[in-house]
Amino acid sequence: MLNGKSNNLLFVIIFTLFLSTSFISLSVTSATSLEREYWPTEEWQLSTPKKQKMDSSKLNEMVDYIDYNSLEVDSITIVRNGYIIFEEHFRGSFPEYKHFVWSVTKSFTSALIGIALFEGYIEDVNLKVVDIFPEITINNYTLGKENITIANLLTMTAGFDWTDDINWPQMVGAENQVAYILNLPMIFEPWTYFNYDTGGTHLLSAIISKASGNSTLEFAQEYLFNPIGIRNYSWDVDNQGYYYGGHGIYMVPRDMARFGYLYLNNGTWDGESIIHTDWVRNTTEAVIDFGGGEGYGGLWWVSYGKGYYAARGRHGQMIYVVPEHDIVAVVTSNFSPTDGAYYPDYLFEEYILSAIEGPIGEISIAFFVPLIIGVTVLVSFFKRRTIKNREY
Repeated sequence: MLNGKSNNLLFVIIFTLFLSTSFISLSVTSATSLEREYWPTEEWQLSTPKKQKMDSSKLNEMVDYIDYNSLEVDSITIVRNGYIIFEEHFRGSFPEYKHFVWSVTKSFTSALIGIALFEGYIEDVNLKVVDIFPEITINNYTLGKENITIANLLTMTAGFDWTDDINWPQMVGAENQVAYILNLPMIFEPWTYFNYDTGGTHLLSAIISKASGNSTLEFAQEYLFNPIGIRNYSWDVDNQGYYYGGHGIYMVPRDMARFGYLYLNNGTWDGESIIHTDWVRNTTEAVIDFGGGEGYGGLWWVSYGKGYYAARGRHGQMIYVVPEHDIVAVVTSNFSPTDGAYYPDYLFEEYILSAIEGPIGEISIAFFVPLIIGVTVLVSFFKRRTIKNREY
């Protein structure tokens, strides 16, 4: 934690300015995408690792490693240059099976918040969350709960006393999920720490629904799913009819890959802007720095030291995006949360990234310029933060 009220105030001012020039700079840059030979709206086209300059022997080694160690991987799908070059299903899984993607849902929610901003349904990420829910009686305003903003929910800096393994089942079992979250005690003032908080992301889904006048699912269908061809999914809903913002989506791997491919193409799809490119860029940069090349953006995990970012879900549901090498990789699995939860990262880094023919190479300067600006400011004022309950 920062020392002293003056330092806290200075951090809030600087961090808010950083967010204001990133999350809501939607009119600065026009959305652009890579030139593509086709778009997989209807169906993915297939290619071979060799044609897309990937070493098939490394990918075969990955399959052998999974089989030899009896890893609980259900599927791996790799897209390079817009083509599926590797698709393998294990343990009786099959392409049409909808996987519970757990916290990968959060990255979808982030995208929908960005769309709602761009479409004018939400005015500003600095809107106070409690003001959006006047119908909810809140009995414990402490530690600046009234100052929690949408941006706090996006960056896991709201300050709610939340631990996933304890509070998530309590939230799901509550009579009113939104009221349960808003009435949680606070353990720190907004912006002070990072604390992984699935409850806060459910509030984002409720905000989308209230702002748009439709359910989050209907909003997603109109603005995200239908335009890019996501068709095979379902989504769990709470007692008030709000679709869960932090978990709850079931989806097939190829549709998960479509979502990653949309981000790989800077939010545009077949000439149409789906998510503004500024939102894509700024939510996939490390706003929170964990050290060692790892950080957190706007509901995306960022491995800036290795040039990729990821949507991560419990038990090893992953969407990896590697802009430098035009790669999207999807992993579905059923690992224990405490035993082998990071196996997908090992498989991705050890085999998939290593399969790129030739050296992986240096990450371009363009990738780092905005990242360095944000991280430099944050590290200077955030060195003594604590990271509580880092889960997904």
